[in-house]
Amino acid sequence: MKKWLLVLSILTFSSASFAQKIKVRKVKGNQAVIEFSGGSLQPGNVYELAPDEFGESSAVSTSRRYLVGLSFNFENTKADTSGAENETDINLLAKFGWNYGTFEVGPMVSYSSTAIGSVTTTTYKFGGFGDYNMIANTPGEAFIYGLGGYASMGQRDSGTGSKIDVMDFFVGPFAKWFPTGTGVGFRLDGGYIYQKVSGGVGGDATITGLAFTAGIIAYF
Repeated sequence: MKKWLLVLSILTFSSASFAQKIKVRKVKGNQAVIEFSGGSLQPGNVYELAPDEFGESSAVSTSRRYLVGLSFNFENTKADTSGAENETDINLLAKFGWNYGTFEVGPMVSYSSTAIGSVTTTTYKFGGFGDYNMIANTPGEAFIYGLGGYASMGQRDSGTGSKIDVMDFFVGPFAKWFPTGTGVGFRLDGGYIYQKVSGGVGGDATITGLAFTAGIIAYF
């Protein structure tokens, strides 16, 4: 009887050990603030963390070191020239970057095509983006918000042989949502856009307005 009680105690302790999960919230030097589940921890005690032989821990701690994103950008702007009217554009944006937890940076490229009658205008722009995450973007975080922006420049081809230079600046708040807790999720941005157009028939022009972006993101 004592033998079976001993075996039962070992199995119970083992299952509690495998169920123990910790999540690192903040690291400073060789100290860390953690969240834990599946047991109790006592201040001053020393605990040894062993890798999960069944591979469960590696699935939970998916890295978010790099990122790729694809989104649609909706712009409602107006030029500062006389008689200008509101203009609505939809652009496709692609980005690649590096995630440092609180900050994210990287290059980006955008493309748009607008058809008016028999004339198709295409625009290519290249630039860089930056994000400030008010909640550090670490594995396991489901909802992150902050302030982001980008700067890009390129050319707009009207399809008639003439090209004009375009420069964009955007800044505004964003929200990132990872519904499954993995590195794949959705992103929404909204903010102010400033655009400088030069080389056109009517001369240089400044265009300002609001821009909204929705798309998917993946971290790995």
